[in-house]
Amino acid sequence: MLKRWIESFKAADIWLKGSADGNVDQITSDSRAAEKASGKQIVFFARKGPTKDGHDFLNELSKLPQIAAFVVEKIPEKFETKAAIILVRDATLAMALAAKDFYKNPSGDTFCAAVTGTNGKTTTTFLMESLLQESGKRPARLGTIETHFEKISIPSELTTPDFTVLQKTFSELKQKGADAFVFEASSHALEQNRLLGLELDLALFTNLTPEHLDYHKNMENYFQAKRKLFVELLASSKKKNKIAVLPDDKAYGSRLAEEVRVNSGINVFTWAFEGIPSEQKVIIKTWETNLSGSSVTISGAGKENLKFHSKLIGKYNIENMAGMITAALALKIDPKIIQRSLDSQSPVRGRLERVSVPAGFAFVDYAHTPDALENVLLTLRPLTKGKLKVVFGCGGDRDRYKRPKMGAIAELYADEIFITSDNPRTEDPEAIIQEILNGVQKIKPTHVESDRRLAIEKSLFGLEKNDVLLVAGKGHEDYQILGTTKVAFDDREVILTGIQNQKGKKCSSN
Repeated sequence: MLKRWIESFKAADIWLKGSADGNVDQITSDSRAAEKASGKQIVFFARKGPTKDGHDFLNELSKLPQIAAFVVEKIPEKFETKAAIILVRDATLAMALAAKDFYKNPSGDTFCAAVTGTNGKTTTTFLMESLLQESGKRPARLGTIETHFEKISIPSELTTPDFTVLQKTFSELKQKGADAFVFEASSHALEQNRLLGLELDLALFTNLTPEHLDYHKNMENYFQAKRKLFVELLASSKKKNKIAVLPDDKAYGSRLAEEVRVNSGINVFTWAFEGIPSEQKVIIKTWETNLSGSSVTISGAGKENLKFHSKLIGKYNIENMAGMITAALALKIDPKIIQRSLDSQSPVRGRLERVSVPAGFAFVDYAHTPDALENVLLTLRPLTKGKLKVVFGCGGDRDRYKRPKMGAIAELYADEIFITSDNPRTEDPEAIIQEILNGVQKIKPTHVESDRRLAIEKSLFGLEKNDVLLVAGKGHEDYQILGTTKVAFDDREVILTGIQNQKGKKCSSN
């Protein structure tokens, strides 16, 4: 196996010291995993990460009998080991190639679609999963919420794990019967080359708005990270009939579409709210949305005036639907199957998810960026006949620039604001709230309560028939991070508990 990998690495300066014979039971770039893997034959890849360098651990790992080989970009001074040493130019690329071979390239002969963008990734992967199911496939879905395949659901730690985990997961799911994969591709994963070695059939771009700028520093860097999915990973895939789906939004989507078109091996399909439909451009001719659902009429990709409806609400969900519908038409899927997939798709957990309340409407949403909060409030504002209330906060140890912006957005669209904690992490919750308040003029009723449970309970008081309550920021999350500790916390359960508490108080006062 090692001999085969060495051939695939194809580095000009590669050389081998020691034997490349023998079996390999595990590959890793985690020194802790290497130390624990007693009794196995391991290949350790010394990769350079954002904060740590695997080469710094080589000396302490050098005596471990379970390590059959070290794959390195440089050799430390006084490094002595009985294991083989394989010198390569790029240890990350070498590991990606090794993982692809070790797990038998599960995406090589299996339909594989990746979704990237700032907002809408999770909902779009749910829509794509439903589409593939209705098309007769047995798809697996990976993303922010979970890894899901039929009755299997495993909570996610990362939106997009490393290629070794992905290849292993895909391989295991394929053995269980999965014949299609759809997953979220985060900008961090793309920037850190965590998707190397995957063979893609389709890549879909939702949108790009400011987020993660503490990591990417500026929007151009953020765009370049997303761009990799198309111009590097999709372009290098060995699949036939590769498809890119993007919005013609006169912004980053349009720019990326033009840059992808340069690669003649990719079929580029776009969608837009206006323009002339064509074989590779879908136009949303009409659309409408209310608190019960949405409908669209589209033309393009060889179809005229197709009508679709969905339980999802809001213009941004119209956009998510447009991406999926365009992908479906690009894949030549029958419109009747597309509608069946929309019929079977309930609102995604934590994405404008309705929670039953005695009076009015209550929604929980993952919106935790200025753009996402604005999109949700813009959706609910025209649909609200009474008061629109919003509960939100900002996460600690993350983008501080967005805090006053989110305060200003909440005040612009909502009638009543409840500012609270999100995941404060190691920051002082009161300090975070003060930064949010810097963007609030307090021309509307504004309440400050750092205890998120109390803030939600207070927001429920006086909720009337035509009122709408939005609890934003955590969505599907069932925890809150206080300091470095995760504690159980689910906005949906808190809403339901708050309602019961109010009922109890009313009963006891009679």
